[in-house]
Amino acid sequence: MNVSEFLFQIMQVFNKEVIQKKKEENWFMPIFYQLCTDLRTLAKKVDDMTVKEDDDEGETETTYYEQSASYIMEAFRACVSDVRNDPGTSKKVAILNMTNQLFRIYFKINKLNLLKPLIRAVENAQQSGLYDSFSMADKVSFNYFLGRKAMFDAKLALAESSLLYAFRNCPPEYVENKRRILIYLIPVKMFLGQMPKKELLHKYELDQFVQIVEAVRIGNVKKLDEALWRDEAFFIQCGIYLMLEKLRAIAFRKLFKFCSVLMENHMIHLDVFLTALRLQNVTDIDCDELECIIANLIYDGRIKGYLSHQHKKLVLSKKEAFPPLSSIYM
Repeated sequence: MNVSEFLFQIMQVFNKEVIQKKKEENWFMPIFYQLCTDLRTLAKKVDDMTVKEDDDEGETETTYYEQSASYIMEAFRACVSDVRNDPGTSKKVAILNMTNQLFRIYFKINKLNLLKPLIRAVENAQQSGLYDSFSMADKVSFNYFLGRKAMFDAKLALAESSLLYAFRNCPPEYVENKRRILIYLIPVKMFLGQMPKKELLHKYELDQFVQIVEAVRIGNVKKLDEALWRDEAFFIQCGIYLMLEKLRAIAFRKLFKFCSVLMENHMIHLDVFLTALRLQNVTDIDCDELECIIANLIYDGRIKGYLSHQHKKLVLSKKEAFPPLSSIYM
């Protein structure tokens, strides 16, 4: 029996003999939080040290890390089912801490679909007033994970509010945690049209974003592609590379806006945009692909107008042809 299996047994006993039987008490919850943390951490270490051989049938064994989630989830259900709402006795005070434990595991094993009931339980706690009894540390962690999930679900308004809450309420001495939050908050802010300052990026050692921010700000698609390629490994490790790639649409939009201002006309020939792209050394986009890019921008509401395929022109709305990006996601 390895250490993870031993902790699994302890978890089972604790859940059965303490959480479920001590109905009028919850003083032991800090001990339970530490037990969950140790279980999750050690299960991950055992998995990392275990060399798994490929199975002939192509089946993959359930990892200790995944098993740890099932034991924590079992205890989670016991706490959620507690009918008491008094923070002094209710097991529901453990909901947020356990949700954060499970958030960490499900993000790691890429099973974000399992997060929905956890988020719903926290929302119910907010409605019942129990949310105030949760620690600020747990609230910060929850909003950090909730913001990340919302970002991947393209719910940018929720992502911004959650990550911003986490960043503002994370104590300033926890610089690494604030940096981790910014890694996801920065792309969300950029999609909403808000570009971070260089001082902020330098302060939290996020210089990988400097050229990306500059490229999007001036609408330089070539410069954006080069910046993404240069720090590709970092962005992939953080899990934001694919989202940052989508910033090309924002860069195109910015470039087209500059062109419309220079032309001082709401009817712009597509050759104008192609010329602007050629000046950036973007040579792999022809007129047909350009039409697709513009059509997608119009469909997403980032540009107001329509394409005249026959005349090869973009006809912009005379009123707010380039609406604020923040208004699109609200």
